[in-house]
This record gives sequence, C-alpha cells and structure tokens, in this order.
Amino acid sequence: MRKYKTYISFVIQEGERHVHDFVIADLNLPIFNFYLDNTSQQVVKWAEEKQKELKASEKIVIVNYFNVSNIK
Repeated sequence: MRKYKTYISFVIQEGERHVHDFVIADLNLPIFNFYLDNTSQQVVKWAEEKQKELKASEKIVIVNYFNVSNIK
C-alpha cells in the first residue's frame, strides 16, 4: 500500500469548550479502489485512534478532509 498525505481538519469538544486543529496525516490508501471513497474509511480509522488519545470527556469531530498531492 502507498501512503497518501491527507489534510484533516477537526474539533476537540469538551463540554462548552472546543478547540479547532488540523493534521496532515500519512494514510494507507490502496492503489485499487473498491469503493468510491477509500479516503473516508482511513479518516474514520485515524479519528478512532485519535479518540483513544483523548480524555474520556473529550470528543473528536471531523470537520473536513482532502488528499494533498504536492507536499513532500
């Protein structure tokens, strides 16, 4: 599998407080697409792993994502 850089914009919510952030993640995306959007599956996996790093009272919400082709 190849790695693709994907920009992920997200919010960490905790009660009334929320913090906007982003990451450029190296996601495993297959060369052959079996679904119309394989990126979304990888972003969900990334978010599930990120959620494990947060406190129990915090929740991650994905705002936007897209593949980036010209960042090395």
